[in-house]
Amino acid sequence: MERSLRDKANRLIRIYKQVHKDYRWKNSSNMNNLIALSYVMKGKDYIKSEVDQVNGYLKKNTGPFSCYRQKSVLFSVLLLLNYSDPEAKFDILLDYEERLKAAGFRSYTYRPVTAYSLLLTCKTGEIDQRIVKAYEIFTEMRRNHPWLTSGDDYPLSILMAKEKESVPNIMANIEHIYSELSEAGLAKSNGLQFLSHILSFSTEATVEKVRKCQKLYEFFKENKLKVYSGNYGSLGLLTLLQDKSEEAAQEIIWVSRVLTEDRGFKRLGKETIFLTSSSLVCDYFLDLIKCQEGIQTTSFITMEALLAAQAAAMLGAACTASAAPGS
Repeated sequence: MERSLRDKANRLIRIYKQVHKDYRWKNSSNMNNLIALSYVMKGKDYIKSEVDQVNGYLKKNTGPFSCYRQKSVLFSVLLLLNYSDPEAKFDILLDYEERLKAAGFRSYTYRPVTAYSLLLTCKTGEIDQRIVKAYEIFTEMRRNHPWLTSGDDYPLSILMAKEKESVPNIMANIEHIYSELSEAGLAKSNGLQFLSHILSFSTEATVEKVRKCQKLYEFFKENKLKVYSGNYGSLGLLTLLQDKSEEAAQEIIWVSRVLTEDRGFKRLGKETIFLTSSSLVCDYFLDLIKCQEGIQTTSFITMEALLAAQAAAMLGAACTASAAPGS
């Protein structure tokens, strides 16, 4: 196991425990985990007073029943880590959510998460255009898979709307990938739909992408690390690492073991630990890829955006989960 990855895993545990201590009655365990993961991936130090300052602004500018207010610590951290002016960006976030609502995005819980995805990945002058195309994509997703598609598919529709391809072409490609993955033995589910969306960003032949995902799935199974359907997206992120995917998969095994060894972290469950480990490892390998000579800029920009999409999925899950007492 890479020493730097072990250090990241241990740092994740330390920050998780500190955040749990500081906000025990305000956050769920999954939110505390996402906060710790965000700090480690950004390589920044956790400072409670900074979080409290932004948190105070969020509470002052939201109503008592706002999703932002209920998860204010988590949103404060995400804005603080990504922007030098988190309060100003929060005002923009509220504006984006209103635009999403006007365009037809209905889910009260997932609109804030979607607005955050928009803030992370879209230029100001392209917001309205992106929202319109994203809603068209989401509508097609729901038409193709009415029982699988819901508000948790909002964030990725924002990312997919960035593509220059027309919506019919985007959806035809995704449906082909989804069908091939299903025939390869992966269970039909919302997770499989998420995986097919991620793989659509790769220019490799569909048969090759599916083969890699199947091989990775079997590798984790052989190492007693079950990949639940909700974690299929991680297989997609690993596949996009191309020749680094197998090495990264081995590191996920080791990082998962380090996290599981901690009694407090182990309580988060196997699915969360796998998702956390894969995010940490993929982010680590993405940094290595950036340092390689001649790497195409678009390659790691896409990966960064997809990691943001996975973080948004985790954020959505944290927002829909039962809140901790006193939240």
